[in-house]
Order: sequence, then structure tokens, then C-alpha cells
Amino acid sequence: MSHLEEIVLLLREINEKLSATAHHILSVSDRKDVGPVDQLMTRMAVVSRLGISERTYNRWVKSGILRPICLGNKHYYREADLHDAIQRSIAKGLL
Repeated sequence: MSHLEEIVLLLREINEKLSATAHHILSVSDRKDVGPVDQLMTRMAVVSRLGISERTYNRWVKSGILRPICLGNKHYYREADLHDAIQRSIAKGLL
């Protein structure tokens, strides 16, 4: 078998696996129990939304009041996670 034939066979296998994966993803996305993907808020959006300074934001992250999703050196938040963090802090008397 030549190298070219081996490459063709490998490409066919890859194509079959990708097709199976795509089919699985499409079947999962059609399910009714899967909710929409949450929009992530940036650090600046959180600062603006909460009406706090960047310094306060940094203090809240350091103290654990806010728990960001870190991607590289960027901080992101889901709306529900931000709401939960605020409710936890109010319950503890921190806010």
C-alpha cells in the first residue's frame, strides 16, 4: 500500500469520526432539556452592573465574594453566578 493510499484511508476514518461527532452534537442540541448558553459578562460589565470601582471589584475577587471564570488573564461571569454571589454575600452580612 502506498503512502497516498494510507493517507486516503486515514482521511476517511477521520471523516467518519467527525460525521459521528457532528451527528451527536446536533442530536444533543435538539433536546428540550438543554437550555440556552449563558452570555458571559466581562469584568468591566460586572463593575458597571454593580456600580462598584475596579478596586472594589479586585477586593471582592480576592476575598472570594466574586468567583470569576478565568480564561487566560481575563475574568468572565455568568449572570446567574453573579446573582448567586451577591445573594451569598448578603446572607453572610458581607454586603
